[in-house]
Amino acid sequence: MKRISLFASAILVASSLSFFTSCNNAPKSQEAEVADTVATVDTKEVVVAQKNLTVLPDQSAVTWIGSKPGGQHNGTIGIAEGSNLMVDGGNLVGGVITLDMTDITVLDIENAEDNAKLVGHLKNQDFFAVETYPTSVFTIASVEPVDAATLDIPEGEHSTENPTHKITGNLKMMDTEKAITFYANVTMPSEGEVKASAKFNIDRTEFNVSHMAEGTAKVKDKFINNTVNVGFDITAKASDM
Repeated sequence: MKRISLFASAILVASSLSFFTSCNNAPKSQEAEVADTVATVDTKEVVVAQKNLTVLPDQSAVTWIGSKPGGQHNGTIGIAEGSNLMVDGGNLVGGVITLDMTDITVLDIENAEDNAKLVGHLKNQDFFAVETYPTSVFTIASVEPVDAATLDIPEGEHSTENPTHKITGNLKMMDTEKAITFYANVTMPSEGEVKASAKFNIDRTEFNVSHMAEGTAKVKDKFINNTVNVGFDITAKASDM
């Protein structure tokens, strides 16, 4: 009987692992590194000569993809006016991107009532509590050039294409601020213009967004994956362009 019990337990464990593996349908992408402490923002004298470029919200986008067993949803988060990137000597050296958390959209639900219901849920206390925290802020701390040929990044539509730089910055969301690091494609199509794009996965629970997190839901097939795919597609230009 003991052997049968152990065998049954092994089957149960294996089945559980199989269930969680099959249901973790988060997009394949690079995993952002998250540190529990904030990164030091570069304040060296060379940065004093930098030029501020204004982020153009109507030419930029922040996207998100959240998933759960059997499906996923995707949408956007607005970019607030006043966001900027900073360049020095033709190189990206800093910047501040302010996310307008009151401007969360869902793109994959056509029914207006269902769409509004999910948007409202994302905005309430279960997720981003936007009445209390209407913005989240990402502040660039360092930008380092990289050789894409040496990087091991999953290929596909949800990963950064042709990464040129490694960016580390501090993401402040609600009451939590931590450093995150990811790879991005950064170009300067013309003088006074910067384009930066990136796609990466991040664990939402690192920023205390833990509603229905994996391992906490009472009903095993009702959890929401901790992994969220985030995309940035930023265009910034000098004010005189």
